Amino acid sequence: MKENPNIKTHSFTTPKTARYSTFGQLNEKTKYFWFVLHGSKMQCEQMLYKFENFNPQEHFVVAPEALSRFYLKGFGGDVVAAWMTKRDRLHEIEDFSVYLSGLYNTFSGQLPNHCKKIVLGFSQGGTTMFRWLHHTKEVLDHLVAYSCWIPEDINLKEAATNLREIHSLYTIGNQDEYFNPQNRQGLNSVISSNGLKIEMLEYEGDHRIDKNQLNFIFNNYIR
Repeated sequence: MKENPNIKTHSFTTPKTARYSTFGQLNEKTKYFWFVLHGSKMQCEQMLYKFENFNPQEHFVVAPEALSRFYLKGFGGDVVAAWMTKRDRLHEIEDFSVYLSGLYNTFSGQLPNHCKKIVLGFSQGGTTMFRWLHHTKEVLDHLVAYSCWIPEDINLKEAATNLREIHSLYTIGNQDEYFNPQNRQGLNSVISSNGLKIEMLEYEGDHRIDKNQLNFIFNNYIR
């Protein structure tokens, strides 16, 4: 686009109403609090169907929806959401970090003392998770990165949330169409350069959250 010196672009901060969905009941019996971030072109409700077989008396799951919504196809049909684009990325990171921290702390402050706190991010939601925890200090017990890219343009050694003190897992399907051998090598390089202690779990599957794998992670690493 041709530049015109008389045209200037500015930023203005304004309140925005966000959507989120929940699974289970938050009460004194809650043992596990999950905060799960969806991938691009998804709705928050889609994340909760993956927890259908979990006990709603023990698990309370909160799925925030990204702030940018659009029609999946053309000008109608399903409305989906995405966390960020390359335009005004720093403002988007600030906006969703404030949003996610506000929602996370609204519920984490109500949890019984014995409750474990788990943050899970799938695909673009996983990248968002790392940017959020780099930007803002939060308290959690487990981090699950699910088929996502770990951003290489930030120093996670200096993250506001000390990621090295959190039990962290990275899981991915061996047939994930978005991660070829070169991408996986790059991912390992990002993990190493940031000094992250992340256990890698590969399973039979593609680029989606697998219910069986989610159950396996819970039963073997979180329970």
